[in-house]
Amino acid sequence: MLDNLKLVLLQHKKFLTIFFVVVFLPSVVLAFFGIRAIYNERYKLQQQNLEKQKEFVREVQSGILSHIEKKSSKLLELATYEFFSKKDYRGIHDLIFKHLKDESLFGHVVIWNLHGSQWLPGFQTSPSAVRIFAVPEDWKKWRLVLEIAERAEFRRRNYSEAISLYRRIFESTKDNQVKAWLLSRIARCEIKQKKYKQALNAYRSIIDNFSDLFTESGRPLGLVSRIEMLDALRLDRDRESFFRESLRTFSMLEQNVWSLDGEQIKVYTIMLKNIIDEVVAEDSSEHLPENYSKSVGDIHYAIDKKLHVWKMAEAARQNFLLSTKEMLADSSSSSTQVHKNSFEFEGDDILVFLIPIDNGGTGSYREFLGSLVQINDLTEIIDTQIRENSPSDVSIVLRSSLSNKIVFSNEETNLGSAVITDFFPDNFPPWRMELYQIGSGGSVFSLHKNIFFWTILALLVILVFGSGLIIRTIVQEVNLLNLKSEFIASVSHEFKTPLTTMGAVLERLLSDDVKDPKKTKEYYRILSHDSERLKRLVKNVLDFTKIEDGKREYKLRTTDFTRLVRHEVNNFHNENRMSGFTVETRIDDDIPSVIADEEAMSQALHNILDNAAKFSGSEKSIQVNIIRQKGSIEIAIQDRGVGIPENEQKKVFEKFYRGKQASSVSPTGTGLGLTLVKHIMDAHRGDVVIKSQPGKGTCVSLILPVRKGG
Repeated sequence: MLDNLKLVLLQHKKFLTIFFVVVFLPSVVLAFFGIRAIYNERYKLQQQNLEKQKEFVREVQSGILSHIEKKSSKLLELATYEFFSKKDYRGIHDLIFKHLKDESLFGHVVIWNLHGSQWLPGFQTSPSAVRIFAVPEDWKKWRLVLEIAERAEFRRRNYSEAISLYRRIFESTKDNQVKAWLLSRIARCEIKQKKYKQALNAYRSIIDNFSDLFTESGRPLGLVSRIEMLDALRLDRDRESFFRESLRTFSMLEQNVWSLDGEQIKVYTIMLKNIIDEVVAEDSSEHLPENYSKSVGDIHYAIDKKLHVWKMAEAARQNFLLSTKEMLADSSSSSTQVHKNSFEFEGDDILVFLIPIDNGGTGSYREFLGSLVQINDLTEIIDTQIRENSPSDVSIVLRSSLSNKIVFSNEETNLGSAVITDFFPDNFPPWRMELYQIGSGGSVFSLHKNIFFWTILALLVILVFGSGLIIRTIVQEVNLLNLKSEFIASVSHEFKTPLTTMGAVLERLLSDDVKDPKKTKEYYRILSHDSERLKRLVKNVLDFTKIEDGKREYKLRTTDFTRLVRHEVNNFHNENRMSGFTVETRIDDDIPSVIADEEAMSQALHNILDNAAKFSGSEKSIQVNIIRQKGSIEIAIQDRGVGIPENEQKKVFEKFYRGKQASSVSPTGTGLGLTLVKHIMDAHRGDVVIKSQPGKGTCVSLILPVRKGG
């Protein structure tokens, strides 16, 4: 096979050289430069897209920083008001809630004191530290009577006497502070006497008339009285009034109407919650007002949020106030500036803005005006910046440099590797911006719209198609050469066998060694059989050559096909008498004549019968049936031989083809028999049909159309 391949390549050397130089090599070169051009164009588009994304990141950064600077300027402007230097707390409170009513100051405004106090004007009308009062003179004047009343209340537990003495002073004094304290003591004694209605009246009087005053220990009298009133309502089992007043008191605590600081709010929240929980535990759920528990929970949640801000402000004071003061002491700048810092607080990034307040112009900074900003305070502006400028199919993420946690993302997506990573100037805010590609992007390279792509594709199609044709031609020619080699070997063997036999017989006859007339006659019959065999072999080869050259002619005339078949079967029987073959013929009645070339049809029948004899093996029986069909007749030749595999049944009509199993059973044969049969039947406008099962035999049917009128 390798020799045949070399021979084919040498025969087509010139053609292959032309194809390689004219088609293959230029196509490869053009494809190389086309791929390079596609890569360069794609890289260019990627760079353009990257620049757009970088510009988008810069715009988002600029928008966020611009917003921060704008609010910083507002905070700086706020610090210039004289309310701060004069410590006019009411003025400061009104300034924040009135002057900036239409200007949303981000975060929570705080005034820190270097010595530990802090004031959130948004939560308090005035700082807790300024609520200092002196003991009234009237209180001092009644000291002796008060001591007697206290001994009656606490030592002797004579609550009626104590109430009588407290009322005596109450009716004699004109000082509201003293009146408020006395009413509180009277209510306390009445509760001890289990006179809850009278105690409630006393507390309501305090709440109505003296709510803005303070207790003897400096606590908000209105708040303390409300808590005591709730305890009295609990003891009196007045649940309806308790639920109503508890919600009202809890709501007032959340609104911080008494200007409490964070720790005070926390303490009173616990006290109120404990009283409420105790009453709820005592009563079954059906006695609770509708949505009562939900309302309590909502208020508690709002208080917790404010307490969170208090803790945040305290953390900022501890982290930055002292260091900022030291920095101011070392600084030579006289202008007031906004100092920006950041820190992590309970998993969140907090931005801190500090402005020193020079009280009295002494240069000694003991107070700072500032603001605390959480990511939630900037979410709207960040989202707006991203939504207005964002390229398509990208996700922007702000990740904390302090905790490495995502503080903002505009897409819910599984993040891969960031396309762009950038930080804010001076790492403030302390976030790095990460841009992720989640789609193809706005400037994606469209491969199917690129002319180089289609050029390369066309070249590849041409190369594949051309190479396929060349390879197919070479393979066919190599196979053909192989078949021709096998054909020559088979023909040589076919010629050699009868010639050898004939030579031996002639040698015996010429030597006059054969005296028996019967033996002599048998030798002549052998010579006749082998010469006929050689004649048919030569005819097959010559007819095949004519078919290949398109010169085979057929003489079509009316033919008695029954007679033709009987004659050919008889000849076959005589030729193969010594082999022991039996041929059974079955012919339908009224078989019509057909238009056919008798010689060609005899040749076709003989080739089929010869194949049946070759591949019958031990089964020496052949069945020949002539069947009349509508518009045609069928000559079916059935053997009981080795059969033909299904995958070879169409190939047996190809020139020189011999099946694997057939070659192993009978090494002789040219591979032209069925090829000639197929050509003969096509010339007669008939058909050849093979039905076969390996190991069970083969039936070859010749189907011929009946002539008109037949």
